[in-house]
Amino acid sequence: MTTVPPNRVAGASEVVGDPRRLQAVRDTNLLDTSPEETFDSLSRLAVTLTGVPASFLSLVDERRDFYKSQCGFPEPLASKRELSGRTFCHYALASAEPLVIEDTHANAVWRAVPTVDSLGVRAYLGVPVIVEGQAIGSFCVIDNRPHAWTSLEVETLVQIARAAAREIELRMVLKVARAEADRANALAKANQQLLAMVSHDLRSPLQVIRLSSAVLTGLVGENDRPHVDRIVRATDSMKILVDDLLPTFVPSSTSRRSAISTKKLLADAVDTMGMVAERAGISLSINCGTTGAVAVDYAQMLRVLGNLMANCVKYCPRGSSVVIQAEESESETRIVVRDDGPGMTAADSARAFERGWQGSEALTRKDGAGLGLAIVEELVRQNDGQVTLISRQGTGTTVTIHLPRAHT
Repeated sequence: MTTVPPNRVAGASEVVGDPRRLQAVRDTNLLDTSPEETFDSLSRLAVTLTGVPASFLSLVDERRDFYKSQCGFPEPLASKRELSGRTFCHYALASAEPLVIEDTHANAVWRAVPTVDSLGVRAYLGVPVIVEGQAIGSFCVIDNRPHAWTSLEVETLVQIARAAAREIELRMVLKVARAEADRANALAKANQQLLAMVSHDLRSPLQVIRLSSAVLTGLVGENDRPHVDRIVRATDSMKILVDDLLPTFVPSSTSRRSAISTKKLLADAVDTMGMVAERAGISLSINCGTTGAVAVDYAQMLRVLGNLMANCVKYCPRGSSVVIQAEESESETRIVVRDDGPGMTAADSARAFERGWQGSEALTRKDGAGLGLAIVEELVRQNDGQVTLISRQGTGTTVTIHLPRAHT
């Protein structure tokens, strides 16, 4: 084996301070980490196979040697696990070949290394640990007496150093793979959230189209009825597709807020759901006690109110009434959606806003996904608002939305 001669040791400082090498050391994420059996077992194996008193795996950064593993170190080094100043490991990094020193006292350069006196290093064998093309440290054995290293001992340490390098590289690959998997999962979740939003919010307009088509059926002549029937069939098919696509996630989107007349917001929401409510025998009315405006995303708030009214229509019996009212204070506008339907149990009310959760009535009907109120809460939050629900069995449900006023 080739030994790094004294006339080549001048390059050790340059190698140790190489920014690319230092970055490679940091990329291992092993600096200042706890001992691990995976690496400690390699150090014990090296001691056993070479018959020396100590072995270690060092990671060399710009200020010290950090010992990821060791076997045979005295205290306090065994507990401290790092050493500053020039060490033989620095010289080991200067060549891809093992650094083989049979007697540190036989050469003035080796004799001057501080660990010769502090640790009694008389013989040294170190193999660079190469990770992604950079020498991040070395796997070493030391003896406290001169040692004529055999070719078998050198080859043994080379293989142990390679095993350590493979373990480190495998961990780095797995870290990248986990990061990619996390990114893929995040993208998949984002797609599912988008799908949930689109699927859920399509239900109300599809219902309007379906009911409008039913009305048209009674108004058009025989020649035009096939066209209306096709609309009905297509709408029914779309509803089936939407129901199949609907996952159990709450959407996340960016609000585009502006000043919207509270009266207009309520009127537009009721107009959108008016035909659906009429067909279900539900009375919708507005009581707007304000002429002010709210600072909201108009489309998002239409969805919020649409979801709340859709719940009323779905669960209230024919003849029920739903009132949407608004009032304002100096700092906020409160929009209240109140029905006189069957109401909810205390247990159901407590969990009403949980995504994917459905009350006993919804489970019996088997026509929901537990998303409506979760979407309401999320969209209200995105508009810097809050939403509360009060419900009692037999007396109805009241949902109150607190929104920031638009000051002009």
